[in-house]
Amino acid sequence: MMPTAETLAREFCQELRASMTAAQLELAAQRNSEQPDPHICHSHDFCDANMALHAAFMRHGMDPADESGMELWGGLWDRAWNLAKASAFQLA
Repeated sequence: MMPTAETLAREFCQELRASMTAAQLELAAQRNSEQPDPHICHSHDFCDANMALHAAFMRHGMDPADESGMELWGGLWDRAWNLAKASAFQLA
C-alpha cells in the first residue's frame, strides 16, 4: 500500500530529528518562516535533507532516485516536504 503524504512527512520529520539538533531544527523552521521563496528549505543548511526524505520513501520500497522515480513519486515528494515544512518539522 502506498503511504500518504502525511505518513512520509512524519517520517521525514523523524529523519531530520535524527540528523539535526533541536536548535538546528528550530533555526531551520525560523529561517523558513522568513523565506519569501517557497522552494527554499533551510533544513539544507544543516544536513542533506533530500537524503532524509529519500530514506522515508525507501522504507516503503519507493525509490525516487530510480529511473522515472520522480515521475512516479515527485508530486508525493513535494506534498510530504511541504507538510513537514509547514509543521516546522514537528510532525510526530
